[in-house]
Amino acid sequence: LLACRLAPAKASVRSMPWKVIAMVVTISTAVSLLERAGGLVWFQNAVAAVATPATAHAVVAFLTGAISAYSSTSGVVLPAFLPLVPGLAARLPGVDPLALAITVNIGSSLVDVSPLSTIGALCIASAPAGEGPALFRKLMAWGLSMTFVGAGFCYLAAPLFSLR
Repeated sequence: LLACRLAPAKASVRSMPWKVIAMVVTISTAVSLLERAGGLVWFQNAVAAVATPATAHAVVAFLTGAISAYSSTSGVVLPAFLPLVPGLAARLPGVDPLALAITVNIGSSLVDVSPLSTIGALCIASAPAGEGPALFRKLMAWGLSMTFVGAGFCYLAAPLFSLR
């Protein structure tokens, strides 16, 4: 708006989504710090130590799903885990990086209605009075079960994701 002179400068700056901008900058900074401190290499090595090329998709989908159950998929999990894909695929011979990136997306997205994640918390917040606790339990069961469903699905469907 400001660049095209469609709104005054004060109105443009005031209407910016500063919380979202701060979140994106913070996550980007945290991922950069983690990378410089060797955390990404440590995580790649840890996953490569417990996974085989045959189980890599299930392990990655489970881990990203479990983390996404209590955090934001697009704000935390994807920015943190997608940069790990090339290094992890290199440590597991025969694992296609594209298929592994798709696995990260599927594993982390299936659990998005967990009440500890952003979307689930919004569902709980907008629930009618008195329905919050029951909805919390249902969404928690759904989110946690999707961690296992995502791992199983990615284990079975990974060959479909691969370009190799």
